[in-house]
Amino acid sequence: MTGTEPMLAPFAGWLVKPEWAERVISRAYDNLTPGQRRSIVRENPYSYVNVTRSSEDVLDDENLSIDRLVTLGAAALTRLLDAEVFAPTGRRALYLYRLTHARGSQTGMICTVAVDGFDDGRVRIHEGVREDRTELLTSHLLGVGATSHPVALTVRAWADSEYATLLDEVARATPTNLEFGSDLVRHQIWTVPEEMTGRLLDALDGKALYVTDGHHRSAAAQRALAQDPDNPTLTRTLAAVFPHSQLHVEAYHRVVADQNHDSHEDCLWSLRSRASYRGGELERVPDAEDARPRHRGEVGVYAAGAWHRLTLPPPDSEAGALDALDVDRLRRQVLDPVLGAEELAATGTVGYVPDTAGLDELIGRCDAADRIGFVMYPLSVDELLAVADEGSKMPPKSSFFYPKPRAGAFLRVLGQGATAHLAPS
Repeated sequence: MTGTEPMLAPFAGWLVKPEWAERVISRAYDNLTPGQRRSIVRENPYSYVNVTRSSEDVLDDENLSIDRLVTLGAAALTRLLDAEVFAPTGRRALYLYRLTHARGSQTGMICTVAVDGFDDGRVRIHEGVREDRTELLTSHLLGVGATSHPVALTVRAWADSEYATLLDEVARATPTNLEFGSDLVRHQIWTVPEEMTGRLLDALDGKALYVTDGHHRSAAAQRALAQDPDNPTLTRTLAAVFPHSQLHVEAYHRVVADQNHDSHEDCLWSLRSRASYRGGELERVPDAEDARPRHRGEVGVYAAGAWHRLTLPPPDSEAGALDALDVDRLRRQVLDPVLGAEELAATGTVGYVPDTAGLDELIGRCDAADRIGFVMYPLSVDELLAVADEGSKMPPKSSFFYPKPRAGAFLRVLGQGATAHLAPS
């Protein structure tokens, strides 16, 4: 089917009913700590978090299999469907999704995207994925039979571009379907009038799209289609397309298990020696704020209750877009050779904390598991697009786009698993 699917298209989705919105809609998976997700599961059986659980979100200490997690997710979705928290829209449509926060707002189009676009380069990616997470999400997609958290895409579009102008035009002229908000972010959803659908799609025709959030979800969609290539519903997946000029990127910090040293002191000595030899530096600083990177090339280091500032050796003058990034330089110069930690491995040696969670979260996770924390400087949107354009892949969790679309507002039914009794959307 490669190349035969329209890149972007409307879909006959379901929307959460307004009276259920606050109970069902959940923050993005990686915008919550495992402890927060467990609390939500314990306290609110109707949160969409119950549908998308991983093993660390289960209330007991059992390390559950993928099959068991999928069974739990399917049961949670069945509970939501039985309670009639979603209503089918009854027609194929596009939607607008606006997120307004302290630094501005971003408005995107909710649609479906052709899965073969991830293979043929019409949708460009910039991050690698972990096999264990991709396997879980693939099984979830096929077994639960619905998607709710759109893969976030972006397109190069400034405020005066045709696409951004049309988004604003629709939002001004159309009543909202749904408004909700918490955590200092206001969320608004509109159904795009039929007469505007073609204009929005035409504004994006032929333009390169980039994944900004949801690399594992897109990889799972690709794998699911490969496993069941004759299933027409799997040829598309839920997506949101935002103008690149409206996006805001936060840093993603690392929590790393040292595999090569007997103590943090030995590790710091190795870091200091390696940095000095290659033209960098590691120095002790008083506290977290002093360790927080001030610019590219600096990394905060937390080990054994103390803070340090690591200045990475300068990149080669011929470095490409990927090679010049702090996250990749840290991987190549520190995590792999000094700590023996492989980011793509499913060993759990590298964990991630978004900057929005705060450095106290990083400190707590390091102290609890005797790990070393690395505080990163945020990437820019242009850096991410450059990496995607050159066909490279950054380490997982290299960037954290904030705010993010939430799960539980939309539902795209696949007609299998827990939704086998429903018509696909």
